[in-house]
Amino acid sequence: MIHATTEQDVNVMGDSNLQGGRYRRINVMGDLRMDGDVRCLAMNCMGDATVVGSFQSQKTNVMGDMEFRGPVDAGTLNVMGDAKFLSGLRARTANCMGEIEVVGTLNADRFNLFGELRVTGDCNVDRFESRGGFRVDGLLSGDQLRIVPWRSCRAAEVGGSRIEVRRRRGFLGVLLAWDSLLSAIGLGRTGGLLEVESVEGDDVFLENTAAQVVRGKRVRIGTGCRIGRVEHGGDFVRHPDAQIGEVAGA
Repeated sequence: MIHATTEQDVNVMGDSNLQGGRYRRINVMGDLRMDGDVRCLAMNCMGDATVVGSFQSQKTNVMGDMEFRGPVDAGTLNVMGDAKFLSGLRARTANCMGEIEVVGTLNADRFNLFGELRVTGDCNVDRFESRGGFRVDGLLSGDQLRIVPWRSCRAAEVGGSRIEVRRRRGFLGVLLAWDSLLSAIGLGRTGGLLEVESVEGDDVFLENTAAQVVRGKRVRIGTGCRIGRVEHGGDFVRHPDAQIGEVAGA
C-alpha cells in the first residue's frame, strides 16, 4: 500500500495498491488499485488501473486499461487503450483512439473520436467530431457536431446548433474511386451509417443518415439518407436519391 504525502510522484511497475489523496504524477506500467478519492496533476496508465473513489486530474492518458468507479473530472483525456467510467465522465478535451465506455452522462467541451464510444446516458459536448463509431442511448447534443460514420453510429436523439453528417471520402480519392467501381457491381460501400430517432438543429446537413424525424431552420438532406419526416423553416434542399417520407415547411 502506497500512502499519500504532499503531492508526490508515484511510479508503479508491478502490482500495488494506492491510498486516496493528492499526488503530482501517477505512472502505471503494472497493475494498480486506487482506494479512495484521488487528485493528481497527471495520470499515465500503460498497464491496468482501477480507481474505486472519485478521480480528478489535469491530464489523463490511458494507453492500457482503466476503470473508474466514482465520478471523474479527467481534464484533458487521451485514450489509446480501453477506459470505462462507471459514474459518468467530465473532461475539458477528450481524444479517443481506443475505446471509451461511460455509464451515465458524458460532459465535455470538446470530444474528438477516432475509435469507439459507448454512453448509456446523454452525451453533452460543445464541439463533437467523430470519425469512428459510437452508441449514445440518450441525447447527443452540442453547439457543433461533425460526424463521419466510419463505423456504426447510433443515438436516440441528436441536437445542436450546427449538425453535419458526411459520408466517408476516400484517401486522396483512391478509396472513393474504388468504392464507386465496386458500387457499379453492387459491392461498394461509402462508410457507416448514423441511425437516430430524431435530429434537431438550426443548420442541418445529413448524408448516410437514417432518422425518423429531422427538424431545422436550414436543412440539407444528402445522399444515402432515409428520413421519415422533415420539418424545416423554409430553407430546404434534398439530394435526388435521398428517401424522404414527408416534408413540412414553415
